[in-house]
Amino acid sequence: MAAVTRLDAQEWVERLKATRRARHKGKPVLADDDDVPILSPATIHDAVHIMSQLYTAAMREHLPIVLVNPFDHLELPKIEPRAVEFLEHEEADALYVAAEAVGARWRTLIELGTEVGLRPGEIYGLHGHRVDWLRSQIQVIDVMTRKGLRQWPKSKKSHRIVPVPARIMEGMSALMAGRSRDAIVFTAPQGGPVTDGHLRNRVWYPAMKAAGIRRFPPRIMRHTAASWLVQDGVPLMDVQMLLGHEDYATTQRYAHLAPDAHDKVIQSWARRNDASLTHGRKKASPSKRETGL
Repeated sequence: MAAVTRLDAQEWVERLKATRRARHKGKPVLADDDDVPILSPATIHDAVHIMSQLYTAAMREHLPIVLVNPFDHLELPKIEPRAVEFLEHEEADALYVAAEAVGARWRTLIELGTEVGLRPGEIYGLHGHRVDWLRSQIQVIDVMTRKGLRQWPKSKKSHRIVPVPARIMEGMSALMAGRSRDAIVFTAPQGGPVTDGHLRNRVWYPAMKAAGIRRFPPRIMRHTAASWLVQDGVPLMDVQMLLGHEDYATTQRYAHLAPDAHDKVIQSWARRNDASLTHGRKKASPSKRETGL
């Protein structure tokens, strides 16, 4: 097999820029589907990162399988900053009620994603023996993918232990009643694991419509969990540990939501404003002509 050069890797990136997504709106894309977006810059960055990691690992083998990493320092599309969006508390409450009308399991599932910030695959792959029912904690290990259960997390920081609110623990406990300890906590109505398509099309979007709230994809649950915690003053490092962000920069996206995010700036403005007012109130010293000197 011919060795991959840096030029080959860059040409691959250029092809990715014009590649349509394989899935859109929770469904596989067909050849005749219209209005399917191309891969986002973030997705391309992720793909290149994976390839670079594979080549780096190959270089570290003894003896090295390859000598250079052609995917290192490529010219990648710019990731434009986007505003962080999240559900307001009133919207989440309305969504919970609408989801419960479809089935109690769906309210518990959406609450878990919105309050604790687990990834959808982490929720779908959650088994009863990963739940510490006495301490109200979940050990995040298993991830349900489109190809089945993967018994290792997305990254090192994704393998974590997270606390769970009492009401969500009660909902999960009810779902596990009469079932084996190592069963999947959240199942589809006909049995088996929940899938992205089932959640989106049969539960999530119908519940959003019934609740009369803004339409967001299910990933808004994770953004909402992070946003609410930061707004309530939880340190970014704690949020990173809870959500399992590998890169701290990912968590910093929510920094502006902290209640004291702009305190120093506002205090500086106040000090300058006070100084300006004080200076303006000072009475001018009398001139020599006014004093007769």
